[in-house]
Amino acid sequence: MAILTTASSTGLSPDWPALLAAVAQCVAHLGSARFEEDLIALLHRGVGIEQCILFAYAEGDRMETRLVENSRYPKVAGRLAALYAGGLFRQDPHYARLRRLLAAGDDEAEGELAPMQTETMSPAYRRHLFAFPDLADKVSLLIPAGPVVYYLNLYRDLGRGRFRPEELATLGALLPLLASLIRRHYRQARPAALPASPEEAAALAPLSARERQLCLHLLRGHTLKTAAAELDVALSTAETYRKRAYAKLGVCSRAALVGLCRRG
Repeated sequence: MAILTTASSTGLSPDWPALLAAVAQCVAHLGSARFEEDLIALLHRGVGIEQCILFAYAEGDRMETRLVENSRYPKVAGRLAALYAGGLFRQDPHYARLRRLLAAGDDEAEGELAPMQTETMSPAYRRHLFAFPDLADKVSLLIPAGPVVYYLNLYRDLGRGRFRPEELATLGALLPLLASLIRRHYRQARPAALPASPEEAAALAPLSARERQLCLHLLRGHTLKTAAAELDVALSTAETYRKRAYAKLGVCSRAALVGLCRRG
């Protein structure tokens, strides 16, 4: 049976002043490129994670990647995200719940906290999930947002160990706030400007939406500086996106990026 809990008062005492400061940064950068970095910092401070992947499940049974972050294994995380969004999500134990939440179209629900359920995973899904280096635990947040359901997946490695009950309680207490922040940010965020060819879409699938857009601008002949201006982000932010994208794709130059996308 699925273990799904709604957020409630926990009575615990984490470092709330530090958490509130991290939340303030998220609020200050809603709709901007900086928000995703602030969100990751908030999650690191709140519960401690090694990897964060945010998907958006939408009509037409589509799963799209919004954010992928793993500083130690960026390429592996990117491949996992691409594999999942490419169809593996239909084997997720929470897939049926995602479908029901999308059909309900609720835009106000707090969201649901869903711990990992290894006992209900198919063998193929389990193999893919545990192929990630040193994976110890995973917890997911299901956030209804009208025409989409955001699916935030947080991972822990063997060094840090499984999520402790008090950490899950803190995450549950933060859930209504996280749901509100994620909904508001992606409603306000500047929409992607450049379409991708089928070959480019396949090659860039492991990337987050903003990393993908930066690469598309580079593929269209922009310099990093002009791409940053087009995306309305700081040059340092564009450099961060490029570094993450290249790491996930296993390339080290624009020429290699072009070659990868041309091969499809």
